[in-house]
Amino acid sequence: AEIDRIDEELLRLLNERARIALEIGALKRATGAPLYDGAREQRVLAHVRCANRGPLNDRAVVKIFRCIVGETRRMAMRHVAEVELNQRA
Repeated sequence: AEIDRIDEELLRLLNERARIALEIGALKRATGAPLYDGAREQRVLAHVRCANRGPLNDRAVVKIFRCIVGETRRMAMRHVAEVELNQRA
């Protein structure tokens, strides 16, 4: 039951992160900034490595966050593409 509760909280937080990423994507689109910022991604990975207190090792944490960041980026890019397509229609 405790793991289920934690999984639900993780899911809630991941969706909150995704919503914020969509907002940032819209702001970047409005200002003409590129959606992908490799330097920012490296800072995120460095931050979670520094914040990690285990028992997951840094390699596992980076692997998990690369997946989170990558999926969030793909979602934001799809969303921006859909918005642009709808605006052209």
